[in-house]
Amino acid sequence: GEHIDISLPAAADLSSYQYRFVTVDANGRGTLATATTDKHIGILQNKPAAADSPARIRVHGISKMVFGAASNEGDQVSSNGQGFGTATTQAGARVGAITLSAVGGSADIGDVAAWNAAKRPCGASWPWWAAAWGYAAS
Repeated sequence: GEHIDISLPAAADLSSYQYRFVTVDANGRGTLATATTDKHIGILQNKPAAADSPARIRVHGISKMVFGAASNEGDQVSSNGQGFGTATTQAGARVGAITLSAVGGSADIGDVAAWNAAKRPCGASWPWWAAAWGYAAS
């Protein structure tokens, strides 16, 4: 499918954080997102094992996501404190994906439709394709 990935130098060893939300640190490097309000830019696709190694980040398109809790199809997804995808309706949370199928629980991997969440708080307009796929903000 169509997707957009970018590459940034990793801020640290991110090899244990594949398929989790990442953000950009003050030095322009990819680092683990640690809050629902972080301006996460996408989902880490690879396992960079050292600082300054290339981190491939999915900013738009279908991606795998490691979840921090159960999630239903169509849920808005933000980051929890460990970068895991977590369903949210919290005002001000940065929504970076929509769950494409239900996920059973913590550490489960599921498919999401991802987009850059740096400026998209919970409840804001969804991307053009969301309605076409039958998803709507809850």
